[in-house]
Amino acid sequence: MATMIQSVMENADQNRQYVFYILHQEIHDDNMELLKKQISLFHQFSIKFINVTQFISRYNLFTSRQITVEAYFRLLIPELLSEYQKAIYLDGDMICCTDISSLFDINLDNYLLAAVRDIGVAWYYSKKSKERTYLYSSVMLRLKNYDDYFCSAMTVFNIELFRRTITTEKLFELAMSREWQIHDQDILNFLAEGKTLLLPYHWNFMYTEWAKYLPEYLRQEYNDASKHPKMIHYKPWKNEFNIPHFQQFWKYATRTPFIDEIIRRMESKKLISPETIQEVIINNIERRNGLGLRFILNCAKAWLFRKKKKTIHEQ
Repeated sequence: MATMIQSVMENADQNRQYVFYILHQEIHDDNMELLKKQISLFHQFSIKFINVTQFISRYNLFTSRQITVEAYFRLLIPELLSEYQKAIYLDGDMICCTDISSLFDINLDNYLLAAVRDIGVAWYYSKKSKERTYLYSSVMLRLKNYDDYFCSAMTVFNIELFRRTITTEKLFELAMSREWQIHDQDILNFLAEGKTLLLPYHWNFMYTEWAKYLPEYLRQEYNDASKHPKMIHYKPWKNEFNIPHFQQFWKYATRTPFIDEIIRRMESKKLISPETIQEVIINNIERRNGLGLRFILNCAKAWLFRKKKKTIHEQ
């Protein structure tokens, strides 16, 4: 999340004001302070933390696979941020490559939200898909056009219209009404069908082989987005190192106060080891065109001169 935040800040318009709202149930005070310090370097940004435990604990919400209850937090946005007309929700595993205010400025008149088509739908309806998935998407959601099923990782909420359409209580009653297989994403698709402004893949580009199953008119849009994405959506639970635009993640990660923790967690999950990290990065560099010496030097500089936290023994 800190890496995503860094990317947003470095690409922001200097003349606009931005506020990060972090929805959480428990964040250690030390981490809050680190995030505040990180953001304090950018004068037009501020950060606020909202503990949603009192809201979310009222509901018995279905979770499965790697998806946790945190996925449902975005459903609270219309209530928690009711003072605003619009808000952008972002998952933590994303990188912003442009000024996010251009996304905020899109016209959402008569739309509940804006989002990008879910690339996985193309695979769901391919011959490789399991029948159960097809039946779920077609029958349970009853979407008129399954190509328009969107991913909720990046969502621009029209808060004003959303609040006029459904109350938070009714929204969470809908959430508890069945075991939604894609959780909050299914709920938003079910609710906002025909009232969603579908944005190009540039705004939620995710590298996946599933793209080959896209219909022709969407495949070209996806290919265009792959060359110049505005928002990159990574998948941290996948063991894929040699992926397009990997350098964007490291570019911003090395500038956060959490870079040591990022490496430590990758090691602990056996995604990477101290002996192989250099090899992995070099392999990525060798497999990419247009990755210049300046980028490599900037990453090295950020790594060497980062502010190290004191260890317990040092204290």
